[in-house]
Amino acid sequence: MSGLPIPVITVTARRHLGIEMKKRQGICISARVHPGETNSNFVFDGVVKFLLSSEGKQSLLQTYVIKLFPCLNVDGNVCGNYRSSLAGVDLNRQWALPSPDLHPEVYLVKTHMQRFSKERELLVYCDLHCHSKKLNSFIYGCNTAANGGFTSWTKTRLLPRIIAKHTHLFNINDCRFRIDPEKLGTARVIVWKELGVTNSFTLENSFYGFQKGTDLVPFNPAQYTLMGESLMRGLIDYRACLKQIENELIETKGWLKPKLLLEVTGTPAAKKIADE
Repeated sequence: MSGLPIPVITVTARRHLGIEMKKRQGICISARVHPGETNSNFVFDGVVKFLLSSEGKQSLLQTYVIKLFPCLNVDGNVCGNYRSSLAGVDLNRQWALPSPDLHPEVYLVKTHMQRFSKERELLVYCDLHCHSKKLNSFIYGCNTAANGGFTSWTKTRLLPRIIAKHTHLFNINDCRFRIDPEKLGTARVIVWKELGVTNSFTLENSFYGFQKGTDLVPFNPAQYTLMGESLMRGLIDYRACLKQIENELIETKGWLKPKLLLEVTGTPAAKKIADE
């Protein structure tokens, strides 16, 4: 509304490296729709840091086309708002029917993602947030067994479990996979519902700290950055784990052995520390 630009970064490997360009799936990651959740930008820094590392270039950029939205609510950030835009509304409740006049940020970003999803399959959308009440890092997802059956139920829990294996900062027990009525207009719900993205998540990160065994440890910027790197490392493993699960579903005609998801993803790092 103030005329400030909304940055969009598109990153992938050169055409001759890795998977053929037109066959690369898409990934979208956004942050700072709520200006006061400054911690999410440290997580975002971790995402970018990993993508620019040699491991990220080889394992992710040669496989995916990645769209990065580092600051969705530019007006709110510049004005010093905690949660709202210049229009005084929570932009993360306007994704169902965004107004080009009152909610131009959401309207334009949603339009951009719609075009992107028509160019290639959108595999993952993740909106980075911070949580003022809960501890640890965790994910809010959308899918239920009623939407896509048991296959969808399994797939939406796969990436969170993989992330939990990579870092003790992330607690799988805090994750929730449901849609509350007051969240119907959020980015993760609309991207899941309208763009058909099974892996449409909100990655929440506690403002305070995380549980390490019996200890409660305050988060610091380096640990938030590590959380962003862990999200990216999880995407590397996701491709191989998903293929293994899909092969199992084909062989068993849609039924998955109850323990396979646990076997494929391993023991969460936080549980290992707690057990020790």
